[in-house]
Amino acid sequence: MIKAIVMDMDGTLLDPSNKIMPKTKNALIELQKKGVQLILASGRSYTRLMPYAKELSMDKHRGWLLEVDGVAVYDLSKMERKILRRMTIEEVRRVFSDLIHRNCESMACFDDGVYDFFPETIRQIKADLRIKEKLPEDFPWTGGPWGWLADMRDGYPNIHYIQDVQEISPPINKVQLMQEEQEIQSLYEALTEKLLDFNVFRTAPRQLEILPKGVSKGETLEKIMEWEGWTMDEVLAFGDGENDVSLFDVVKNSFAMGQAKAYVKDRAKFVTAPNDQEGIWQALNKLGLLEE
Repeated sequence: MIKAIVMDMDGTLLDPSNKIMPKTKNALIELQKKGVQLILASGRSYTRLMPYAKELSMDKHRGWLLEVDGVAVYDLSKMERKILRRMTIEEVRRVFSDLIHRNCESMACFDDGVYDFFPETIRQIKADLRIKEKLPEDFPWTGGPWGWLADMRDGYPNIHYIQDVQEISPPINKVQLMQEEQEIQSLYEALTEKLLDFNVFRTAPRQLEILPKGVSKGETLEKIMEWEGWTMDEVLAFGDGENDVSLFDVVKNSFAMGQAKAYVKDRAKFVTAPNDQEGIWQALNKLGLLEE
């Protein structure tokens, strides 16, 4: 019997427009009415997860937020948040001091904002894009997992553009970096070789996330499963990024989304349709969990 469904957000539950597709939304709401609990497991903090949790009525059905790749959890039935492990300022500065000498955009993320650094070469790319796309003057300079300019002010209203690591102040949840997809693999290889005390995850085609060893979605999911009394075969997991693989490791039945990279699909038990083709709904339907 399935008692819980844990889902990544970007590239999994959300389509490319950051929307939950209708069949998937309706199915998840109906399953909750039958006693199935939902967990949103994301690199996002609760500030950017709460609107989706409320859209799915998770606050009425004992849902959970598994935030920032396992840094924190949010019990929606009690509206209580628990921080498990943030990065120390020493860890942040160690990682950031390396990243600012590489050709990438680097961010230190806190609950409702980021410290953002990018070299002049990337600034020029962004400046050209702002002109080409006729963006307003107040549009953020921040990049995102899908492009060099991304407006994340709905969840990260406090954006600080910095030039030095000493400008970063705690508390910091994670560090992430952006670069074009063709350069991400070489950055990944270099960083995994150098940052031996950290997990480096390929979370999107042009994004890496960095957290201390011992912090992952899977390890935090195990804690939630223990608190709730769920076994491995009672939880379904869906994901599309390398930071979702740890979820697959702690449940019996896991699904990689159809557009996921091979290194994610190889670690999942099943592969479903892409996120923009109702992949979660299709998997739930094939498992016989949905009524005709």
